[in-house]
Amino acid sequence: LVFANTGSLGAAIAVMVVFSLFVQAAEGSTFGIVPYVDPNSTGSIVGIVGSGGNFGAVCFGLGFRNLPTYKDAFVVMGCVIF
Repeated sequence: LVFANTGSLGAAIAVMVVFSLFVQAAEGSTFGIVPYVDPNSTGSIVGIVGSGGNFGAVCFGLGFRNLPTYKDAFVVMGCVIF
């Protein structure tokens, strides 16, 4: 929500960098536990976890395409992630 309401490019980049740090940490913790879920089926579990990211990317891409403005798409993305 903060990113969608920034008034300048510099502020938007700063918010995106900070958000990206937290996203990368969350992704690392998610993939870090994959081998412990079921050691005999690690490949299958990795496939399921990885496909979740692709599904989210497609959904957000459709949001940018079907919502009236990019700001609306960013607000929806912020609400879903939050």
